[in-house]
Amino acid sequence: MSEQSDFNDEVLMDKLETLLNEDNVIKKWNEGVLIKSLILLPIIIFIVGLFILNRPENLTDILFVFLYPLALILIGLIFLFFMRSKLK
Repeated sequence: MSEQSDFNDEVLMDKLETLLNEDNVIKKWNEGVLIKSLILLPIIIFIVGLFILNRPENLTDILFVFLYPLALILIGLIFLFFMRSKLK
């Protein structure tokens, strides 16, 4: 806590120097492109498959199409939290 109060008492220029001198790692836009594509590719395939190849005809079909993947994601998150709690 004393470090935080010392930082608050410094002058603005000293604060800027402290922040600029620290080793801040800023990623470029092209770093992690593979991870970003692995996240975006299934979403793009899902949208193309849903709205171009297999168009839902009524409101219940649209709700089912969006609620089913959401339910699967929530089940996966529940399993993840359950497994992480067992590791501790």
